Amino acid sequence: MEIIISHQRTDFDGLASMVAAQKLHPKGVMVFSGKLTKNVKKFMALYRDRITVKYARDINKDDITRVIMVDTRVPSRLGVFSDLAKKDGVDFLIYDHHLDRKGLIPQAKEVIEEVGATITMLVNRLKAKKIEITPFEATLFALGIYEDTGCLIYKSTTSTDAKSVAYLLEKGANLEIVEDYIEYSLNRKQQELFNKLLDSLYQVSVKGFAIDIFSVEIDEYIPDIALLAHKLNELHNAEALFILIKQGDKVLIIGRSNNDSIDVGDILNYYGGGGHSRAASANIKGDTRSLIDWQEELLCTIKGKVNPAILVKDIMSTPVKTVGLDTTMGEADKIMQRYGYSGLVVVDDEETVGIISRRDIDKVRKHNLLHAPVKGYMSTKPVTIDQEASLKEVQEEIVNHDIGRLPVVDKGGKLVGIISRSDLLKTFYGREDYLMNKQNLYGRSLVEVQEKRYNIIDKFKVIDDDIMKILRRSGELAQEMGFNLYIVGGFVRDLLLDKVNLDLDLVVEGDGIEFSRKLAQELKGELDIYHEFGTALISLDKIKLDIATTRVEYYSNTASLPEVEKGSIQEDLFRRDFSINALAIQLNAPYFGQLVDYFNGKADLEKGIIRLLHNFSLYDDPTRIFRGLRFASRYRYKFEERTEELIRQGIELDIVDKMSCERLFSEVKLGLEDDDPIKFIGLLNKYGLLSYIDENLSWDDQKVELASKISKILDWLSALEVSFSFEEWVLYLMILFKGLEKEKIRGLKEKLSLNKNLFYRLLATIRIDDDIKMLKQAHSSSQIYYFLQSLAIEDIILILLLEPKLEAKVSLYLEELQWVDLEVSGEDIIEYGYKPGPFFQDVLKEVKRAKLDGEVNGYKEELEYLREYIEKRGD
Repeated sequence: MEIIISHQRTDFDGLASMVAAQKLHPKGVMVFSGKLTKNVKKFMALYRDRITVKYARDINKDDITRVIMVDTRVPSRLGVFSDLAKKDGVDFLIYDHHLDRKGLIPQAKEVIEEVGATITMLVNRLKAKKIEITPFEATLFALGIYEDTGCLIYKSTTSTDAKSVAYLLEKGANLEIVEDYIEYSLNRKQQELFNKLLDSLYQVSVKGFAIDIFSVEIDEYIPDIALLAHKLNELHNAEALFILIKQGDKVLIIGRSNNDSIDVGDILNYYGGGGHSRAASANIKGDTRSLIDWQEELLCTIKGKVNPAILVKDIMSTPVKTVGLDTTMGEADKIMQRYGYSGLVVVDDEETVGIISRRDIDKVRKHNLLHAPVKGYMSTKPVTIDQEASLKEVQEEIVNHDIGRLPVVDKGGKLVGIISRSDLLKTFYGREDYLMNKQNLYGRSLVEVQEKRYNIIDKFKVIDDDIMKILRRSGELAQEMGFNLYIVGGFVRDLLLDKVNLDLDLVVEGDGIEFSRKLAQELKGELDIYHEFGTALISLDKIKLDIATTRVEYYSNTASLPEVEKGSIQEDLFRRDFSINALAIQLNAPYFGQLVDYFNGKADLEKGIIRLLHNFSLYDDPTRIFRGLRFASRYRYKFEERTEELIRQGIELDIVDKMSCERLFSEVKLGLEDDDPIKFIGLLNKYGLLSYIDENLSWDDQKVELASKISKILDWLSALEVSFSFEEWVLYLMILFKGLEKEKIRGLKEKLSLNKNLFYRLLATIRIDDDIKMLKQAHSSSQIYYFLQSLAIEDIILILLLEPKLEAKVSLYLEELQWVDLEVSGEDIIEYGYKPGPFFQDVLKEVKRAKLDGEVNGYKEELEYLREYIEKRGD
């Protein structure tokens, strides 16, 4: 086991360095060595869902083989883990920026740099390795640098620290969040300016919002005026403040907002400035207007740009998944796992009476009490929030009560929604960051995220009119219900290729189950609902509609079942395998026929490129390797360079071993059933995947030549106008397995769970050379008949593939001999006074031989031959 750890009383540099180290060393498990500083503890209360850190009690120290230390190299600062420094067999890697006290752990590899913060070192390494950083991570890393460098003013600060901050700002670091957690001190000149600003306070009300404006004219430049803005914001209770600093013909404006209605970023953007909705600034040069004129100008701009706030009701999730008082803890656990929830609202007669959390369930699980009702373990007196509340109030409630979800109520106290940490963070950092965070659960994104829309209604001309009516009515219903409806998957991909694919997968931004119920009524279809998966199936006369709610899913282990939670169409598409499959067509009436493309899938489809969406995709689901090979063989597409690297890398790391043997064979079977099985097997061979079935399998030129003749043989059989019942893919499998020994095939029967017929077909490949020899030696019609009768049609086709010269004999059998029937029967033998016995079969077989060879014809001749043969036998 590999752990990533920092010092006790972990500060922001320590926490940020742990998170960055894990991105560099993904196998590492982050562990807190002890208590946290006050601000870090406050930070973790809100963001713990984004940072998975274990505590000492969760770790078995005997399992630890490697320790990655950050922001310290002193073993005594690791608390209960300090003794690991003396333990044999434990490797240490240290990242630190403190230059003194080297060599305290003799066996450690030390990476030490003279910078202001350890996170600076790690950010540079992430940048060099081109490892993606989300806006949330950029904000945390900036917190680490600002805290350890005193906002870049301590003597230990280096240019490298400043450059790292600049890079993090480019990556979306939110200085407003940084301000919330950093404590500052002022120097003498800053304190003097601070006092002048206090004296200049001008308070004004704009559309009901209290706004403070501070204006001062100075003679010399004073650095870090943003610190003063932070201090003033702490002292005053205004919903926004602006600082105007004039020096000659230069004007600096700094804005801070505490209310969602006041976007200071938008206000100062008017002056060419930049920043976020809560924190922004602007620098204006060459303006000679007075400070008073500037104050009036700014106030006018503020009045024009104050907008209504984002309220809880605007971002809450609804309807709310609830459970009753008598729901068992086990049932609640299943619901949470199914939907990815961390808590559920408990109701009694529509009244919110409690909250049951995943932590509550984990506690009772240890005592085998999952059968108990939730009412015995839920937290009563649940904290709720009004739907008209601000996001700042939500944040305060979540932090103050250390909870992850808040039920939302209306003025009458009725439950109308729920808001979670995830909802809050999506608003603070944007959906792009939320999506990138999900990406980082898998690894680095391989695609750029940018919404593109195309009108492709003309492509629908290949679709049957009845299906078009169904799709249009589905879109109209979704519009009436206030849902966004999309068709996704193979239908979209093939439609762009002017092909018809009747796998109709619909996804709903809203409630897919509710939508499917109403649609089934509209279409008069048969409805099956699968609550455990949150999906539904509507069966109509000719087609079936699969319906699901848009969702996010991620995998805790390679090839494991995914964890799921509701998401947007963008998030739903991102969970898919390749960019060419991550396309959707909106069906809502106003947007019917619009292609939605977030990941450049349309361009990849046009260029013939197969591109994974993220670099852990194959680890999440190794079957995607085989799916990619099917697309490559079917469409003759090529893998994007990085995608091919990941396929080879995944195979080398044996991720295919994570699949069950039955699943592996199922994927191979799908490829053999696809449009170009020869190409598919060739790709299996190219990437070394045949060895996962059996190390002795081969695919050489001789087998390719044999397989290429299958279509010709099938055309020949079709021309005979003789019907056969067999599966074409089995022929390719027989050729692939030809050359394996009998015991190998017996072993594969168990390993791959082969059915009896398939097992016998593979055994036929062992004796095929003997079969050819025997058929060559069969000269009479009866010899040909009795030999070929014992073989399956697949065996016969394999004979023809290997020895085309036997075509005449096979044709004779298929067109004539197999249809020859006797007119005599066992009844005739009984008429001669014999009782039924084993010899009846021998007698009739001899008569049929004579008939096949033209020695008898018709009932009388058959009967006479039968009588003579019996007499000759002497039975």
